[in-house]
Amino acid sequence: MVLVLRNHDLKEIAEHSRGSFPVEACGILVGRKENDEKIVERVYRARNVLASQSRYQIDPEELWKVFDETERESKEVIGFYHSHPYWSASVSEIDRSLAFYPGCSYLVYSNSNDEVRSFLWNGEEFEEERVKIV
Repeated sequence: MVLVLRNHDLKEIAEHSRGSFPVEACGILVGRKENDEKIVERVYRARNVLASQSRYQIDPEELWKVFDETERESKEVIGFYHSHPYWSASVSEIDRSLAFYPGCSYLVYSNSNDEVRSFLWNGEEFEEERVKIV
């Protein structure tokens, strides 16, 4: 699977991550699936209710609102993003324990490395997926 992200959406994620530092930023990726690609059409910033440097939890009300709006627009939530303020853009054990949406992408932005990577949660483990910037 390939996660397709527009350059301005990547900039939005990077700006949100830098602006939230040292707290982990988080958000929701909405779009569509087409063949072997997940195409991001909208990035929603969300509030990290934990306000933590090493964990995130998307505000449940914001999450519900985006799922509802997305369904009404015949789109789908295809993934989530969060930042790692001090670490690489790899999934952590905490990330693994909090992955609840099989088939979704979990994009990680590293503030310290200005790096982005994405991982597909298959319900049991993360598999790295290619990120294509257009």
